[in-house]
Amino acid sequence: MIALRRYAAVWRLPGAPTLVVAGVLGRLPIGMTPLALVLLVRDATGSYAAAGAVSALYGIATALAGPLLGRLSDRVGPARVLLVTASAYPVAVAGVLAAVWGHRPAWVIAVAAALLGAVLPPLTAAVRSVWTDLTDPAGAHLALRGPALALETTVFEVVFVVGPMLVGGLVAIASPGVALAAAAVLTLAGTLCVALGRATQAWRPHPDRPRIRGLGPAVAPGMPLLLSVVFGLAMSFGVVGVTVPAFAMARSGADGETVAGVLLGLWAVGSVVGGIWFGTRHFAAPLPTQWAWTMGAVAVNMTALVLAPTVPVMAVTLLIGGLTLAPALTVENALVARIAPRGTVNEAYTWVATISSAGAAGGAALAGVVLDSRGGTTAAFLLSAAATVLAATAAALPGSALRRHDAVTDAAPLPTRR
Repeated sequence: MIALRRYAAVWRLPGAPTLVVAGVLGRLPIGMTPLALVLLVRDATGSYAAAGAVSALYGIATALAGPLLGRLSDRVGPARVLLVTASAYPVAVAGVLAAVWGHRPAWVIAVAAALLGAVLPPLTAAVRSVWTDLTDPAGAHLALRGPALALETTVFEVVFVVGPMLVGGLVAIASPGVALAAAAVLTLAGTLCVALGRATQAWRPHPDRPRIRGLGPAVAPGMPLLLSVVFGLAMSFGVVGVTVPAFAMARSGADGETVAGVLLGLWAVGSVVGGIWFGTRHFAAPLPTQWAWTMGAVAVNMTALVLAPTVPVMAVTLLIGGLTLAPALTVENALVARIAPRGTVNEAYTWVATISSAGAAGGAALAGVVLDSRGGTTAAFLLSAAATVLAATAAALPGSALRRHDAVTDAAPLPTRR
């Protein structure tokens, strides 16, 4: 109970309830849109390769637009950027549905999906940037940064619990197109609430923010290694996001689409439980060491997916494996806040989202090709395991730039804001 008081203190920060509740609402489509797109395009074309390619283009467009939106957010504030993109996203969803329902060529559907990805509101980066601002070293709440980021990471996992389940339910009673339309409505409502919320409106650019050029915080000390690990982990997620529906449909027949949503939701349920537990603990080990251990645990659990023979076993494996996800992502978010150059936190988090989108897109595309080949779901899950093992190995490298920069940051005096 004493540990849970840390979460209560975070909840009492100015504007925190809006960040938590509306932040989840507005990001539900992150857990809905990729699955809805896969099911929508597969139904329209009969091909997993086409579905994976469209999902990949959606992710690539998000990856390309993300850093630009993040840098703009650091300059003018996240609220303005969120308002514009929140309004554009439902229009882009309508374009995708028009292309599919109008029986347009596959390339037209792909272009529409890319436009949709380009206007995805950078809500995750904005929310994490605002949390970082609320727990600024110059303020009175620095001690709450750890639990705040743990809470953010954990509640974000609700997106991957409720999102796929919503898709499964809407597909069962309607169609993948209706699920995609619902995602548009949720994006608009949740993003507007966050953008107009007290904490986001209070966000101000850092007074000492330098002029950013080129890749900005993406090439700051320690960030290239961090982003490479992010890519490997996200690639694994992308593979699983396409392979689990294929696994479910191969073993559950007509109910496969609904079962897929339940399986992916159980994976996220495990992550929520693991994240809540992790956020109530204090670890003495440096953040890079914590990341190496948590990434190693994720790699073990991803490998276990290869061995699941039936839907019930896969459900248990995903649920247990999910316990490791939020802890690894919590440490990742803390590392980003720690090593990002001053005044670039929005862009730094957007780079993480960008690389995650690119990795997930690559994983989705590769999984589609593997599933349409003779390899099937076993080969696809092996691909996921390999990507995670490589990422965990990179996170554990001794003497890395990330570890050196973290050690220097630990010894430096706390920055102040004028």
